[in-house]
Amino acid sequence: MKSTQEELDFKALESHEFEERADYLPADYIKDKTAKGQYFEDIQKKLFQVGAKLLIGPRGTGKTHHMRLAYLTCREDKTKPLPIYVSFNHYLRLETYLNESSNAIGVFHSWVLSKILLQCLKNYEIEPDQKELSIESLQEFIESVEKQQYSSKYDELAHTISVEKTQSYIEKAIAKKGRKRAILLLDDAALTLTPEYMIEFFEIFRSLKTAHISPKASVYPGTTQYGPRFHLGHDAEPVNVWLSVENPKYIDFMTALASNRFESKLSIPSEILNLFKFAAFGIPRSYIMMVRDFQQSNSTSSQSSFNKVITERKTYIIEEYLSIAQKLTQYDGIIQQGRVFIERAVQILKEINHDRIENSPDNFEKTITLGLTGIPQKAERMIRFLIEAGLLFEAEPISHGPDRKLRRFIPHTVLLFDSKVLTKSRGFNATELFERFSHKSSKHPARPSFDKLLHSNEINTLELNLPPCSNCGTPRMTEKQKFCHICGKPLIDHSTFKACMAKPLNELPLTHFQKAAIEKYTSFKTVEDVIRSQDPANELQKAHGIKAARSSDIYKRINQWVNEFLV
Repeated sequence: MKSTQEELDFKALESHEFEERADYLPADYIKDKTAKGQYFEDIQKKLFQVGAKLLIGPRGTGKTHHMRLAYLTCREDKTKPLPIYVSFNHYLRLETYLNESSNAIGVFHSWVLSKILLQCLKNYEIEPDQKELSIESLQEFIESVEKQQYSSKYDELAHTISVEKTQSYIEKAIAKKGRKRAILLLDDAALTLTPEYMIEFFEIFRSLKTAHISPKASVYPGTTQYGPRFHLGHDAEPVNVWLSVENPKYIDFMTALASNRFESKLSIPSEILNLFKFAAFGIPRSYIMMVRDFQQSNSTSSQSSFNKVITERKTYIIEEYLSIAQKLTQYDGIIQQGRVFIERAVQILKEINHDRIENSPDNFEKTITLGLTGIPQKAERMIRFLIEAGLLFEAEPISHGPDRKLRRFIPHTVLLFDSKVLTKSRGFNATELFERFSHKSSKHPARPSFDKLLHSNEINTLELNLPPCSNCGTPRMTEKQKFCHICGKPLIDHSTFKACMAKPLNELPLTHFQKAAIEKYTSFKTVEDVIRSQDPANELQKAHGIKAARSSDIYKRINQWVNEFLV
């Protein structure tokens, strides 16, 4: 028979408290269970303000949560600006146009504006002047484009819609609702896997801004390319959502997250929770997942449960980072060397801290920051990928002599915990470990020469793994090369979207029963078969034992997997 505490724990795990993604949380939960605190409120104020803003942070730092909460707050408060929320998380479904259509940028341009205009018309009941821009027409266009079914019948809509037209309808909505201005909350705008679209997006973003319309977008650090005509700081104010573990507000923010998010009383010692707050590395989603995993652990001691969670979290974040190479095969060598780089960085910090623990235990000051100069140009892209993946936090640089800056980086704290960077003993003392992590940091970062992190021969391997000519097998000469310099045939680029669509359904995280039923009773073999189907739920119900509710669940799971792969 379950104890009362076990029943509480199980109930909590089955509730929304442990849902990591804000996309799947109900509106009431976001409004009532959001962490409070000055740091969080300051970011919300930026979203309400006049002017263009960019929320910057890796996955899991709360960008979508901020956007959705700002939208809900503004909808209810008539003194605030009129909100329009749009998610662009399906952008990679348009990737194939880049290789197969001469009008790819035009299609993307129309798709972006259509999504914004659709939300404006739907939410504020605005009647369009032209039938091409009706809600039904816009919805059909967006769905067709995302299914790679754009055709000439949409040319009239693409010709009609424009930045100016979109602005005019937003102005109508502002007037109709009696608001002074509007904010555009453009979520999942870090289109990093398609730089051509990313540059075009920021052209649209910049053009939409007026005295009454303030665009806001969420982007990733490190790899976001804004294009030659967009200037960060001038065209939009950067707003960092990712809070450094060295920030004095850090623990207060993570504590607020726990106290407002988790309804039931957690059966986790407070010192363990404090360690998880540091191990989250400023990423709320990671903290939620670690608390959930600790609750579900069957280990008999806090030490073994903690170690298990930390080890599994390290494995997860490394695998997530390495998955970039599955989506962008040309960067495989760069991604692999990035793993070598960060492992050596952690080892250097471990040696420094262990030396201090042994020689100056009474005056111990931790060092978890690396200060680097002379970073080779070839290594810059590797570092940007590590930052985007949340494995490396770049702090503000400090002056290091005339015209020289010391760039400062903090490796993910889960790696520091897993490698026991701040402890030498084999025993486990959660309170002592927390004190060391919250202890004052050394004034100076570790300053290894770059060749200690990557040797010269390893730096020379930081090249793109470009696919050869499919006709004659000749290696490419440059990344932007379009035709083979030997046989003259067009060069085919790797497609992340096509790789996703070709994924066999039996390799997805479905149950054994679901996989077997789909294989035996339906014509579906790959993800593409399901996504392109006109009525996938009905087709899935042909499988023995799969009824309406279960078919909807399977379709939802497949779509969630696609969305996770294509971000």
